[in-house]
Parts: sequence; structure tokens; C-alpha cells
Amino acid sequence: MRLSVLTPTFNYGRFLDDAIASVVQQGVVDVEHVVVDGASSDETLDVLQRAPASVVWKSEPDNGQSDALNKALALATGDWIGWLNADEFYLPGAFDALAAILDEHPDADLIYGDAVFTDVDGGVLRLVAQHSFSSRVLRWNRCNISSCAMIVRRDAIPERGWDVELRAMMDWDLYLELLARRRRIVYVPHPIGAFRVHAEQVTADLVPRDHPDIPRLALRHHRPSGWARPVADRIGELEHRVLKMAEGGVRRELRVRDLRGTNVRWFDGPASRSGALAVVAAGSGLDGLGRSNQHQARGSA
Repeated sequence: MRLSVLTPTFNYGRFLDDAIASVVQQGVVDVEHVVVDGASSDETLDVLQRAPASVVWKSEPDNGQSDALNKALALATGDWIGWLNADEFYLPGAFDALAAILDEHPDADLIYGDAVFTDVDGGVLRLVAQHSFSSRVLRWNRCNISSCAMIVRRDAIPERGWDVELRAMMDWDLYLELLARRRRIVYVPHPIGAFRVHAEQVTADLVPRDHPDIPRLALRHHRPSGWARPVADRIGELEHRVLKMAEGGVRRELRVRDLRGTNVRWFDGPASRSGALAVVAAGSGLDGLGRSNQHQARGSA
């Protein structure tokens, strides 16, 4: 597996060093990091100019996050693609956990895990655990796959790439496209990425039902409408909660809750690395061989 991590950024130079360090310090050789900056006016260029050779980058005006992702994809050489926004970072052992599940499920087209929500300084707020893939949850209820906690096979990404007309739901659109094409989606019960919660991000919670991206997704992906929409939404919500409980996600969230405030910027020194490893261990449902000890990771679109 050759992995290309794509990072779109604009005026997030204060976070970008962390994103880059979290890729480089995974210790995986066959990984490139492609950063596309939208002509930032902050310290972003300074960060990129001192970045290691494994970072491929360009800085020029763009038409938003989807456009930047498409530009990054055009520069990428990997057969697997990760998506790490500039204010996010990977947790220790993330790539090893994903690769272990790919070995177990070589026919997978997308592999996703869990995300740890942190404050702006990298202190743990909570684990957001997921569950084995459910088409009803994804299509009817919510986008429950965190972009910082997944990798996708390059040839599974539609030729159009990410839709530049979408401003917040380009991730949901991608996953629904994979579902429509019957691509195989597999879950690993393991913390993969850290999602920073801060005032400037697009969203930290479920996108409002009246968001302007919703009609475009509904039309493209034939999501339930009319009287069927609230019924389908409730069914999807119920399945999400039941699977999360049955597969141990709630239990793992409670374990991580005891570690709230722990600094998980593991690339910043021994103390933070130790803290991050403790959080990952508390939030993981994998045994030492990378296999789930709660349920078989599975899922099919």
C-alpha cells in the first residue's frame, strides 16, 4: 500500500506543523503528504518551506476545500488516499492499524476508524467511537465516518473528485458515492485521528438539517424525502445507537472520558506521547495483532 495524505489548508499555519509531524512520525516509509494551500497570508509558507522532503506542496488561490483536495489528488502518487485537514492530526500507530485491517480485508475500498475530539491545544475532550458499517446510518441519518480517521482506495474516488459546490458535506457526498457504487467499506474499532474543536472550523457537530448542501445531496443520492425522511432518520439513528452499544463503542468512550484533558500531541515529546498512547489504548477495540476483540470489522456498500 502506498498512501498519499491530502491536506487542504488556508491560514491554518499555526496548526499545520502538527499535521505534518503526525504523518512523518508514524515511521511508515511509503507515505507522502500532499499539502495544497489557498494562498495563505499567515505563517503557512514558512511551515511548508521547512517541511521534510516527503511533503509535496503548492500554494495558490483556490475555490475552497473541495478544489484544494482535487488539486492535491492530482499531485498524489499513492494508490490509497488519506484526508487530513490542517487543524487535525493522526494519532500514534494510526497507519499500522489501518494497514492491519487492509491485510485482513484486501477487498476493502474504504477503511475507517474512530476520532478523538480535542481542544485547540490537543487536550482530549472525548472519543467519538463508531461501529461496523451500516448503509442505513450513512444514507438515512448521518455522516459517521470522520475524514481524519479513514483511507480510501484511489480508484474508488469518483472521476469528478470532490464536489466544489459543496461547502461542508463533501465528505458525506464521497461516502454516499461509494455506497451507490457498491464499494466495500470496513470499520476498525481504533482511534485513528484527532479532530480539533475550535471556533474557526466549518463544523464540529452534525450539520444542521437546513444546511444548503442538503438539497444537492438529496437530489444526487436519492435520500428519503417527504414523510419518509423523518421515519428513515429515526431508524438510522436507532441503528447507530444500537450498534455503538452492542459493539463496545460506548464502553470505549467511557474509558477515554477518564483521560479528559490528556495532551495527545504525541509528536511533541515523551510526556505527550505517553498520554496519547494511553488514550489510544483506552479507546481501542483491537488486540495486539490488530484484530477486533469485540466484533469482526466488516461492512459492505
